[in-house]
Amino acid sequence: MSIRKALLIDNSGAKAVVQKSLASFGLIADFDTLDAAIGALGQANTPNEIELVAEVDGKLVGCLAIQRMEGAVAKLFGFHVDASMQGRGIGRTLLSEAIAQAVIHNFTQLELETWGDMGAAVHLYESLGWVRGPDPLPESGADRFYCLALVR
Repeated sequence: MSIRKALLIDNSGAKAVVQKSLASFGLIADFDTLDAAIGALGQANTPNEIELVAEVDGKLVGCLAIQRMEGAVAKLFGFHVDASMQGRGIGRTLLSEAIAQAVIHNFTQLELETWGDMGAAVHLYESLGWVRGPDPLPESGADRFYCLALVR
């Protein structure tokens, strides 16, 4: 397994991972709005400051993006791992690298929104110290909010 910065050639593979992942929860990816961070993966002039992918044997199996929100606060978007590859530590490794990159970028806090039905992801966030906050508004496309204070 390797974790690396996303390239433009990773865009379609990342979209496929996200589409498949969301479909397993009865959700449809929308790369123009709610899933725009992954829609922009690897492209020039993207609002994403951090874009990472996970590969196993040369196949893209996971992705995520981080965007600056306000000041030193950033938000994690599009964190997904192919369901057939879950349970192998890929998500933990990918998310841990994202957190390390956020510290290097001088962010002091990461935020994310997710679904409570995404139990494996929720468990991973909580095991890494993410704290649940007030639930997001329904139009956010999620039903849970988490934040992580970053320590240098």
